[in-house]
Amino acid sequence: MKNNKLRSISKLLALVVIALSITSCYEDFVENEFDFTSVYLPKETIDRTFIMGEGMQIGVGVVLGGRLDNTEDVEVTFSLDESLLDPGSALPESYYELVDSEGNPANNKIIIPAGKTQGFVYVKADSIKFLNDPVSLGNNYALGFTLDNVVKADSILANLKSTKITFTYINQLYGNYIQKGQFIKTALDDPSTTEDESGAPETIVYPGAVSDVLEFTMVSPNSLVNDGIADLKGSDKKLNIILADDNSISIETATGGVTIVDDGSSSYNPETREIKLNYSFEFNFFKYEVTEVLEFRNREVDGVNQYTF
Repeated sequence: MKNNKLRSISKLLALVVIALSITSCYEDFVENEFDFTSVYLPKETIDRTFIMGEGMQIGVGVVLGGRLDNTEDVEVTFSLDESLLDPGSALPESYYELVDSEGNPANNKIIIPAGKTQGFVYVKADSIKFLNDPVSLGNNYALGFTLDNVVKADSILANLKSTKITFTYINQLYGNYIQKGQFIKTALDDPSTTEDESGAPETIVYPGAVSDVLEFTMVSPNSLVNDGIADLKGSDKKLNIILADDNSISIETATGGVTIVDDGSSSYNPETREIKLNYSFEFNFFKYEVTEVLEFRNREVDGVNQYTF
């Protein structure tokens, strides 16, 4: 009986020793997992978007690799490198400033704070100058960043030391909307025939399903174009909306689109992100009188699908 107890205790002690050895080995492995540390820019080219009404500011991030627990600030010095850009595409100096996380001049430095593995410099746009330039829409302007020096890390990764970032913008109406409301469809007489083909008005209510979506894309800082009118889709089935400072909306015929009549009282509610549109048009010997309520569904910004923001 005593021998059995001794054997059991011996086995238990052996397991404890093995467990402690494994833990010690793992801690040694974690501590010494990386031989050196380095900083880098994650992508060679990035398309970024300034968002009107949401700061007009974009972060450019530097990543620290090779350190599981960063216990000290890492300082990275960078320069703007026009050799990375297409000729004439450099974002004009008067259109932006480079700032740190607190809004102070960056002075060509990025700090990766202790406890973090990424640090940022921010490109803050001059809204008036940037938005008033038609070239600003469509990722035509860019900045090139090159990492030059690092303190508190071993090196800069040679193949990830530079990046080109292009810029465009959107306003808060940009995105996809669930189409709700209704339209009245009335058959019109075709003058090329002898018969009277006019008919009684028919009211058609949109299903309002999550897949019944209209997309609004940018035309200028305060105007957008959508990809459908009433229940019609196609290259010429579109209209422009223009947002005023008081959130009222005027509607215009889009370039290459069906002629649209603005019936007034259209508006945008920034609290609910709801767009109300009232307009009419004629197409294929039918008259459409549209009263729509468009509910925001989502938007995709720089590859990120945003449902709420």
